[in-house]
Amino acid sequence: MSDRLFRRAIRLGSGLGPAAVAALAATVVATVARLLGPMAVRFGIDQGITVGDRGVITVAALLYGGLIVAQYFAQRTSQYAVAWLGQRFLTQLRSAVFAHLMRLDMAFYGRSKAGVLVSRMTNDIESIQDFAEEGAVTLVTNLLTIAGVAAAMLLVDLTAALQVMSLIAVLIVASWLFQLFAGRAYREVREQIGRVLATLQEGITGVRVVQAFTREREQAGAFGSVSSDYLDANMATARAVAWYFPSVEILRIIGYGVLLFFGGRRVISGDMTFGTVVSLLLYLDWFFAPITNLSNTVNQMQSASAGLQKLFRLMDTPPAVVDAFDAVDLPDRLGGRVVFDDVSFGYDPNLLVVQDVSLSIEPGERVAIVGETGAGKSTLARLALRFYDPTTGTVTLDGRDLKTVSGRSRSRHVSLIPQEGFLFNGTLRDNLHYARPDATDDDLWRVCAAVGIEPWVRALPERLDTLVRERGSRFSAGERQLVALARAMLADPAVIVLDEATANLDPETEARVEEALGTVLEGRTAIVIAHRLRSAERADRVVMMNAGRVIALGSHHALVADSAEYARLVSVWERGILR
Repeated sequence: MSDRLFRRAIRLGSGLGPAAVAALAATVVATVARLLGPMAVRFGIDQGITVGDRGVITVAALLYGGLIVAQYFAQRTSQYAVAWLGQRFLTQLRSAVFAHLMRLDMAFYGRSKAGVLVSRMTNDIESIQDFAEEGAVTLVTNLLTIAGVAAAMLLVDLTAALQVMSLIAVLIVASWLFQLFAGRAYREVREQIGRVLATLQEGITGVRVVQAFTREREQAGAFGSVSSDYLDANMATARAVAWYFPSVEILRIIGYGVLLFFGGRRVISGDMTFGTVVSLLLYLDWFFAPITNLSNTVNQMQSASAGLQKLFRLMDTPPAVVDAFDAVDLPDRLGGRVVFDDVSFGYDPNLLVVQDVSLSIEPGERVAIVGETGAGKSTLARLALRFYDPTTGTVTLDGRDLKTVSGRSRSRHVSLIPQEGFLFNGTLRDNLHYARPDATDDDLWRVCAAVGIEPWVRALPERLDTLVRERGSRFSAGERQLVALARAMLADPAVIVLDEATANLDPETEARVEEALGTVLEGRTAIVIAHRLRSAERADRVVMMNAGRVIALGSHHALVADSAEYARLVSVWERGILR
């Protein structure tokens, strides 16, 4: 983990310092208690067993038992403290990433795959969690153990320690090569799992299209190709592991051989005690085992580091649409006059999809925007919502440039009713409160009555407390749209942007929604993205777009008479080619 990444993680986890100190202190106590164990064994062998002193043997055994108890409680405390610390850090990280995602603009979501974003919030978080719960304490314990064992061996017998540690240079080179290859491989694994999830989500989401065109085999083949790349990435890590860990084990066995050969000869010659050899053998095992564990832990740390880096990179993505430093709130009551003043815009700045649009929509006016697919009508509506900022020109609301208005105030006065009413998992009350959290139950029943759903809601077993389930799946498309209309009405916006709210409904349900829509739009400015003739006929004015430009403007009947392009579009609608 780079210093910069580590420092940023520390800043994110500010406030967790005391817990980190407590965890480190407990880890130090546990490690020291363990390292003193061979000293007690050496004392018991040399001062007790060798000379036949049962009292010393008892003292050594009690001392060793006390060290085990101290190690147990200290290690238990350390494990819990690290888990507590890690979980709170992950909670802060997860919340920070999600909050940032909610602030990012529509352009970001237009170019980002949902599966990759889900991977960031699941797999990358999981890799950090694995390290936080297990790897962190193991990393600190192993580092302390390696340093402590090296110091203890040097204190016990300098000559034997140096003989064994001559193998460390080889181990260091092997470990460095392993981390070099394994680190690269783990980063590739993190990339490939994101592709796997993105392809999986795309296939599941579009399964109806896949089956409709009998493309199951091709879709499975595409997923298989991505899975194969993921397999290759994992096998690269497996190859690194396959040569490294056996090498460490061989070095450990060689270390045993060196210590037994030279140590045994020195015991026979009387230059070393038997207890010293036993303690050195124990320390030697504890020297190589932590190095092996450390390599595993470093892999965990690299995986967590790669995940953390991706999450921070996501958090570093700046939203294209932000409040100005001097942004102001709009008045509580607005007329709802929307003006596009010489507006041009392109998702790619070099490729404009809206060009030189100047349009004034008066308070309470209902304007339908029509045109063929790709004409720019949806983009124009998104500019009114300030999902994007114009490349050139301004969009104003009651004379105020939307760039100078705070986002919360703008959303209070400009609402979107999408083509399909989206409901969040929760109750009906929760979904209505989404528009106005301070609304009373009387307010909720009032808007339900206004859009004609009060009898239906009262007939539900739990009424306003009825769970709508994920995406509102408990209700029909028409019922979801009516709830969405009630939610928009509760917000009481001055301007409503409407994406043909009845386009996907059957005739009977469409009539109910149209009646409710008339109530919601009454006295409000409405910008309607129209896909059907009826929506254009009901509008006060129609704006026809082609290739990002306004090519006709006027009432429906006037345009039928005066605009050949609009008359052709109406003819197509009437023939039912477009609905």
